[in-house]
Amino acid sequence: MAVGAMFYGATQNAGSSQTGLDSSSTNATFGVNNFTNATTSPGSGSPAYGLVGSGQIAIAGFTSGHYGVLGTTYRSSTIPCGVVGQGYGANNTGVYGAADTGPAAFGVWGRSTEGSAGVFSGKVSVTGQLTKGSGGFKIDHPLDPENKYLLHSFVESPDMLNIYAGSVETDQNCEAVAVLPEYFEALNQDFNYHLTVLGQFAQAIVSEEVHHNRFTVKTDKPNVKVSWQVTGIRRDPHATRNRIAPEEEKPEEEKGTYLHPEAYDQPHSRHLHYEREKAHDEPLEAIKKQVAEILKTSEREP
Repeated sequence: MAVGAMFYGATQNAGSSQTGLDSSSTNATFGVNNFTNATTSPGSGSPAYGLVGSGQIAIAGFTSGHYGVLGTTYRSSTIPCGVVGQGYGANNTGVYGAADTGPAAFGVWGRSTEGSAGVFSGKVSVTGQLTKGSGGFKIDHPLDPENKYLLHSFVESPDMLNIYAGSVETDQNCEAVAVLPEYFEALNQDFNYHLTVLGQFAQAIVSEEVHHNRFTVKTDKPNVKVSWQVTGIRRDPHATRNRIAPEEEKPEEEKGTYLHPEAYDQPHSRHLHYEREKAHDEPLEAIKKQVAEILKTSEREP
């Protein structure tokens, strides 16, 4: 039926604590199978819906099997999405994922063998620990932004290391004070210093180490420019309780597997998540074939 500019395959209505559309089967693939006759919107502002729900929970899926809700798309384009979540109200969440049932639980899991497992266009906030195989920045190349990218790798360390840098010029007394951020000592410990004399041959030392968020540089002659770098290891409460161990033993169930098997010339079947991926791939492939057959049938119907 057609309602205004929105097209529905079926519509049902139910009152409080009632079921508007109910279907179950022990043998059939789909409890509810609903189609629109258009794979694209019939016109601007006129989307075609296979299923629409309204209420506190508009559409809910519960299962003891594989998927509570499954969204798929078959059109070859960068536009179609298997599942879309949008929050139009102030401070809404577009997509929310939670899983708190063990160390192998994933709140959200993205996979891609050719594209990107996740793309974020905007700010990204991570309040817990972030681990990765590699990383860096990728930007439009400053010298040729239309035709090239510029990529740099992250600087890595086994410690939670912070780096600070600057330059000073010593006075007539051959001294200069390097001032650090006011939070420096509250955030850092175990300081290391690196000094480089610029423009002339001279000697430079750290004559007084960090105290009250500053340290003193002394040279063997006046008016010497000195470039300095200081590193410190984080000692804030969060860092103290969440130190990263440079080496850790793999759990018993993960031994014999790899995070990056291809780097060691091993087959993908040795990947840490291979069995988990396989458990998803097999039913998804079966569903893909079933949906493809149904779509062919629907296209043949007048």
